[in-house]
Amino acid sequence: MKSQAIICVALVVAMVSPVGFVTIASAQDRDRDRDQLKTQQQIQDKDKRQTKDQLHKELKDKEQLHERERTRERERAREHMQAERPEKPQHERVERGERGGR
Repeated sequence: MKSQAIICVALVVAMVSPVGFVTIASAQDRDRDRDQLKTQQQIQDKDKRQTKDQLHKELKDKEQLHERERTRERERAREHMQAERPEKPQHERVERGERGGR
């Protein structure tokens, strides 16, 4: 009778143990997979933020470049207009006006 009880207990322990180990192992696998997914998601989010920040910076740089070009064009146009019809000094204007009025 004692030997049968010992065999039954050993048999029950043998049957339950692998299931318990498998359950623990699969839970650990799920935790590890979840952690890996979290890490991957964080990396992707970081990459998206960096890409968005980089695109924003590139756009801002382009706008600054365009603004500088517009400023240069305005300066060139102003210089061109001044070169075509130079502004006469005030004393010349007055002298011509006096002469023309006589």
